[in-house]
Amino acid sequence: MSPFTTGTFRTDVTMIECFGHAVLWFLITVCTLGIGVFFYPYALAKFIINRTYVERDGAPRQRLVCDLDMAAQVGHALIWLLLSIVTFGLAYFLYLYGVGRYVAAHTRVEPA
Repeated sequence: MSPFTTGTFRTDVTMIECFGHAVLWFLITVCTLGIGVFFYPYALAKFIINRTYVERDGAPRQRLVCDLDMAAQVGHALIWLLLSIVTFGLAYFLYLYGVGRYVAAHTRVEPA
């Protein structure tokens, strides 16, 4: 079987887990006076990716693993925080694309 065989993604996330994660990040955002908003996209992407599996016919189940270290997140978020302040918040929309690219670059597939 080729490693490039098509498959499907399956995510094992419950609505209760999603609600708990959202409440946690809402509280973090309030407690940090909005600074948490710049770290939430990383946490959200990592939350979903680390609960996602790849299923292929005739192949063992594999899982996606997102490795984001806090130091790199802080550096990345600080740059975008400054850009968002300078552009009166308009750079935040581009920031979300940057986060997606950054998270994808730090995601790998492992055996489940």
